[in-house]
Amino acid sequence: MAGMDKLIFSPALTAHVACGFALVAAGLAPILTRKGSRLHRLSGRIFVGLMTVLLAAAWVMTALHFSAYFAALTATATLTTFSGVRVLRRKRPDIDPDQRATAVDWGVTLAVLAIGVWVMALVIQGRTGNKAAVSAALVYACFTYGGWDLWRFLRPTDWPFSPNLWTYEHLVKMLSAYGAVISAFSGNYLTFLPTPWSQLWPTLLFQPMAVIWILVLLWRRRRQPGSLSAAA
Repeated sequence: MAGMDKLIFSPALTAHVACGFALVAAGLAPILTRKGSRLHRLSGRIFVGLMTVLLAAAWVMTALHFSAYFAALTATATLTTFSGVRVLRRKRPDIDPDQRATAVDWGVTLAVLAIGVWVMALVIQGRTGNKAAVSAALVYACFTYGGWDLWRFLRPTDWPFSPNLWTYEHLVKMLSAYGAVISAFSGNYLTFLPTPWSQLWPTLLFQPMAVIWILVLLWRRRRQPGSLSAAA
């Protein structure tokens, strides 16, 4: 195992930490730039690229040194990042059947949900140590996003579908992915905060932020009915 750690785990950890630090700053750009602008799209691609490397490294480390909390965090971040990007290809399933969920969407979502079930079983069995509360919260988030996606896959044009739904989904999921980065950063480096709040406060910040942002978008669109596809 020592040789495996040197050959695989250590490089994966280095890549994970480096991307994590970069993402703390890089994740702000898509939030602050004008939605739909060239800079927003570019900064979004950079964010997704860094997240892909970070998550790939995280799965390698999880496989080599299993941690229920880390598995739950990685699973939730994987689902929100993947689904937040994929929803951009499923904007109008009502007018284009090709914009509906594919085998890739189903496969990733079901795999992540299966990991969530496994971690929840460990939480119930008391095998997650002092990370039980945070692990359970992450699994509930995983179930929420995964359950939503399964409903959207099964009934893509049913309630609450609208031509703008993809905008809200993208916003909520990418904010959640960024929140996962901040949660991991805070838990590791903001050690002056008590556990589990050092890892939970990003969720308490970004999820209400997403709700408020969506309400603002809805309010703006009601005032300008002709701008159905306008961004924030």
